[in-house]
Amino acid sequence: MTKINLIPKEAIVKEEHPEFAFLAIGAVAIIVVILGYGYTSKLAKRAALKKEITTVEKELAQLQTVIDQIARIKSQRDAVNAKKTALEGLIKTRLLYPLLMEDIVKTLPNGMWLMNLNTKNGDAITSLAFGAVAYDNYIIADLLQALEDSKLFQKPEISGIASTVGGKGIQQKQFSITVDYINQVWK
Repeated sequence: MTKINLIPKEAIVKEEHPEFAFLAIGAVAIIVVILGYGYTSKLAKRAALKKEITTVEKELAQLQTVIDQIARIKSQRDAVNAKKTALEGLIKTRLLYPLLMEDIVKTLPNGMWLMNLNTKNGDAITSLAFGAVAYDNYIIADLLQALEDSKLFQKPEISGIASTVGGKGIQQKQFSITVDYINQVWK
C-alpha cells in the first residue's frame, strides 16, 4: 500500500520533534514567572517606600514642632540677654552722675556758680558743657587751673566771657566751658 501524506512537511517536522514545543512553552513559562516575580517585587518595594515616606513625614512633623520650640526659646534667650546687658550697663553707670557732680563741686572755686550743665555720656569719658557765672576773672582763672590740674578732667576750653551787672549792682562774668570728664567707677 502506498502512503499518501497530505500533511505539509512543516507540520510533519513539528510532529516529529514535540520536545521543541515543550521547550518553547517552558521557556515562555519561565520568562512569565521571572517577569511576574520582578513585577511583584517592584510593587512590594513601592509599598515599603510609601510606608517609609509616611513614617518619615510624621517624624519630620514632630521634629518641626521641636525646632519651632527651640527657635522660640532662642529668641526668648536673646531678649533676656539684651535686658541683662542693659541692666549691667545701668548698674555700671548708675553712680556716674553723683560722682560727677561731687567732683565738679570739689573743683568749683568760691564766688562762682553753675547756670546750666549738659552732658554727653561715653564709655570712658563724659563730655561736659556748662554755663557759669563768677564775680571776677580771677575766679575763672582759678577754675581753669583747677580743671587743668585735676586728673579727672581733660581739655578744658572756655568761651564767651561776658561782663554783666547782676542784682544789687554787682559786676558778674558769664562764660561757657567745655571739658571731658573721665568716668569714675564706684569703689
